[in-house]
Amino acid sequence: MDPVPDGQSRLRIAIEAAGRDEVVVVVTGELDCATADQLRTAITALLNRGDVHAIGLDLRGLGFIDSTGIGTLVVAQRISAQVGVRLRLTAVSAFAARVLGVLGVDVILGLPPARIDTTALVGAD
Repeated sequence: MDPVPDGQSRLRIAIEAAGRDEVVVVVTGELDCATADQLRTAITALLNRGDVHAIGLDLRGLGFIDSTGIGTLVVAQRISAQVGVRLRLTAVSAFAARVLGVLGVDVILGLPPARIDTTALVGAD
């Protein structure tokens, strides 16, 4: 893996208003052990505001996620629920959808269950 130049993060986070009491957190880049604290900090700040009742996570631009990133999403969902804030995934990259589905946390995070296209399976009878 190439080193990231100083001042450039492998993770970018943008907060967009989606309604009076709802925001979308757009996450792009790599969500891993080196960057997960940035997302944790952003979500914590939103929860501490007190005026946010729903947080959508847009992971369309996520190119990589590791176990620390997945753990961060699951813990954020649990803590959000405990304080009465709905947190759910609104969009995911194909890579993230596959990883989350394999681990069984996709539905917990608000994605519909993945369906396997059996026509694409070779030798499936």
